[in-house]
Amino acid sequence: MRLVDQIQETAASAIITNDTGRLLRSLGATGRLYGYKYMEYIVDYMSRHQDDHQFLTKDVYPETAKHFHVSPSSVERALRTLIQAIWKRSDHSNLDYVAGVHLEKAPTNSEFIDMVVAFFQYKN
Repeated sequence: MRLVDQIQETAASAIITNDTGRLLRSLGATGRLYGYKYMEYIVDYMSRHQDDHQFLTKDVYPETAKHFHVSPSSVERALRTLIQAIWKRSDHSNLDYVAGVHLEKAPTNSEFIDMVVAFFQYKN
């Protein structure tokens, strides 16, 4: 890979991570939750590998766990905690906006990841 390509990929990754962090904060998440950093990484990972067919439990969770030196089940649990923290807020209007529909119940991990990744794909 050429140096220019590496620099462009690094810059794009930083922008996505920054945007993801801003979005998570607008939804009510705090950086103190482990799932916050995991979600930033997952969105970046999935945006870089969007042409690959990715399975959360077989691809994304293990890759995230490897990056952060934790187990895949820790990643899954931390994301559930992040989603529950966001859902406990009384105002779900930002979450509904990201989802594109009114949500009646808290999204699952895969639904939440899909919503956030799709939000950035449609945004760009």
